[in-house]
Amino acid sequence: MRQTFKAISTLVGLIFTCQALADNPVWTTSGFKMPESVEYDRAHDRFYVSNVNGGVMEQDGNGSIGLMDGSGKLIEVDWITGLHSPKGLALHNNKLYVADVKQLVVINVKSGKLVARYEADDSKVLNGITINKDGKVFVSDWTGNRIYTLEDGELKIWLENIELNSPNGLWVDNTHLYVASWGKNPKDDFTTETSGNIKKISLKTKKIETLDQEGLWLNMDGIAGYGKHKWLVSDFLKGEILLINDKGYIEKSVKSKKGSADFYYIPEKNLLVVPMLMDNQVIAYRLN
Repeated sequence: MRQTFKAISTLVGLIFTCQALADNPVWTTSGFKMPESVEYDRAHDRFYVSNVNGGVMEQDGNGSIGLMDGSGKLIEVDWITGLHSPKGLALHNNKLYVADVKQLVVINVKSGKLVARYEADDSKVLNGITINKDGKVFVSDWTGNRIYTLEDGELKIWLENIELNSPNGLWVDNTHLYVASWGKNPKDDFTTETSGNIKKISLKTKKIETLDQEGLWLNMDGIAGYGKHKWLVSDFLKGEILLINDKGYIEKSVKSKKGSADFYYIPEKNLLVVPMLMDNQVIAYRLN
């Protein structure tokens, strides 16, 4: 009876709390080549966009980084070339870090030059990136169930565990690394055997916790903190951006399109910028 009551309460809670995060898009920019991740550069008021432009696991040399201004105007779709299948992006001290299949690529955004490549030969497909306040770089290995860090000029395995559940997007605070997991055993069509979920990993002990989730099916891509004990996450296959609290409830949502990937949230602008991998677009929403 208790479980039945809990299920009914959850359903009622979802009906009344899953409100729209945003209305119509603020702007939509087309012309990209399978955009997977967006990163905002406050110093220069512009966006960087990773173009997969081919198979998501292929080392084909077709990938690039695109450039938009702060209003969403496309400046150059192939601003940086010579990449394979770039995905996650993170900016720190005028260096843009790019997850590119089996490499972590570094670009000096002032000069527009590629300045370093760090190999991870044993990885499956590097995907999400986050950087803490001290400049430590974390990179997820999506189907390899690993988290790498960049240390002393090398990519080293920080954590390897099947419990990571196909780690995709990453977000770090002072004490924990949060992982948007995709789900068990991604197939060729990106569907999975199990739902994805949010993992909370202690930076000190590397203990993995799985945050509560009320039976929801999710293939999580991007993740970002939103206030206290809440996270914005993208569900790639459903085409939604969700606001989830630490009890596992979806409080609000943005219904976007299938292929909603590794977004960027700008708190001071209240702006959510979402790459649409399957539509070759980047869409911005103003959050309510």
